[in-house]
Amino acid sequence: MLKDIAVGTCVHLLSRIDDKALDEFWKETSAGKSPIVDSQGNLGYSLLSEDGILFIRNDFAATNYEQFELVFGDLFLPDTVQELLLKDKVLLLMVCRKGTQDFLLSELRTDVKFMLDLPRGEYFFFVFLLDAGAESLLNSTVHAIGFPSRMHLNSPELETFYLKHPVDIWEFVDPSPLDIKRGGPFYINMIMVNIEQVPGCSLLFSELLQEDESTTPL
Repeated sequence: MLKDIAVGTCVHLLSRIDDKALDEFWKETSAGKSPIVDSQGNLGYSLLSEDGILFIRNDFAATNYEQFELVFGDLFLPDTVQELLLKDKVLLLMVCRKGTQDFLLSELRTDVKFMLDLPRGEYFFFVFLLDAGAESLLNSTVHAIGFPSRMHLNSPELETFYLKHPVDIWEFVDPSPLDIKRGGPFYINMIMVNIEQVPGCSLLFSELLQEDESTTPL
């Protein structure tokens, strides 16, 4: 399954960051400071707006001629994932720009929506639910992975349908890259999928990092 959706390929990009930067990012995550780390190992922090939206700063390379678009995101947590939140967990958003080595990794919160300002292009979006108490990011256990939804899930009808047909979760998600083009803002819903429903997925984050690079290229 994962070989078809580029999770391992995106996570493998973290190998470009030195251990010190990753350790500092994880330390700030464990402290609940909403940190961000980019492909250059630069550490930053998200800002919570007065409207209760988490603004995620990004450093994606852009020319003077490139236009930016706003992307708003939210999480959908099925019952099979909500029960995992009873213990100490952390949510991380990973955004990778297709055709480049640019990416960002940022802490999310379950109680607020998030927003990014991205240069136009195609992007992969993934969310990881990990153990907050792990000694390091690479030693953390993956409990769930979030993928963009095929449709807008802020609908009682759709949520009711999912609750009645939980095995159909893959009918709701679309792990292919999103085309952020002229005409924004864009709105995405990240559906969290229990790791037990992701065939062939590694339980350790470090094993995702080591996924075979023969997976779908970015």
